[in-house]
Amino acid sequence: MTVTLDSPKAIHAQLGRDVVDQAVALEQISVALYKHLQHIKVGNIMLIGNSGTGKTTIMRSIERLFSEHGAAIGHQNTIRLNANIVSNDESTDLESSVILARLAQNAHKLMGSSPNVDQFRDLIENAVVFLDEVDKIRAYVGDKPNPRGILAQESLLTLIEGEGVSLPLSVRNEQGGFDQHKVPIDTGRILFICGGAFEGLYDMVYRRVAGGETRDKLIQEYVVTESQEDMEQKIHFSLNDYVRYEDMFEYGMTPQFLGRFDEVIVLNDLTIKGLMRIFVDPPNSLFREARRYFASLGIELQASKEAVQRIAEHAYDNHRLGARALRMVFKRIMRGIEFDPHDHYLVKQAGEKKVLLLTRDLVDRYF
Repeated sequence: MTVTLDSPKAIHAQLGRDVVDQAVALEQISVALYKHLQHIKVGNIMLIGNSGTGKTTIMRSIERLFSEHGAAIGHQNTIRLNANIVSNDESTDLESSVILARLAQNAHKLMGSSPNVDQFRDLIENAVVFLDEVDKIRAYVGDKPNPRGILAQESLLTLIEGEGVSLPLSVRNEQGGFDQHKVPIDTGRILFICGGAFEGLYDMVYRRVAGGETRDKLIQEYVVTESQEDMEQKIHFSLNDYVRYEDMFEYGMTPQFLGRFDEVIVLNDLTIKGLMRIFVDPPNSLFREARRYFASLGIELQASKEAVQRIAEHAYDNHRLGARALRMVFKRIMRGIEFDPHDHYLVKQAGEKKVLLLTRDLVDRYF
């Protein structure tokens, strides 16, 4: 089947294969990526989400999308950096900044042995730059200024605003030698996607809303209790419903820097069903890794749907850890079993093979 990227919906369908429980966020991201592919001016994107909600997965999915599909020719130059690298960058001029240096390095690899000026320019200007942990470059922490964070935001702002720079390129000439070029680059065409957990932002916004400092009222919802006989009132608080740019400023992102992001997207906390998918489906999922391990011992690992659901439920109880909570929960269950599965009387002979079955009772035994 031929995969096209000729609409936001087509891009959304591709990203949705990898990213769980973030359909609305992916809609906004897909529109931005489509505009970028069509050379239509697009604002940059800021992703806010608890650890393990999928920020890095989204970035990796976009990288793979642009590198694997012919429809993205000329846009394959994607780099992913930790924002701390930017804050530690001691370059004295923009041309030698770590971001442009990495983009130029990638462009050379993509062009191979036959570089040309136009291709080089396109690969830089059509690039996507992912900056992770951008919340670590706050302008201040508490009441104290953070000089490195301030400098990093100012440096990024200059790049994101659209600065004209010239980058060097050597092109082989007909005589077998090399001509040196200074290639003009408009950095304003580069798409920046920044992400961070913004730890403390959730609590800060909740205090503002719950404290009655504004007219906002917490959304109330009613749920049926286990007895099914009465209703229990719960407060439903979603950061996405209440966060404002002013909260981001108070957190330590400068208005000038944040003003360069058209989309500030708050990722959902993962649902139990989403955690179940993450636990089982991906090629490198925890469950598939465990199956490979036990297969090396001559044992086939199986899991009931109820067991998978219980693992996801225990992980959901630690929702601020997102998908990372799955590993914590699963390791707690499997630690002794991995060492000696036979000692736990868990391995059953099924014909010619040995089977280790994870059940709900087994999961609950460790909680």
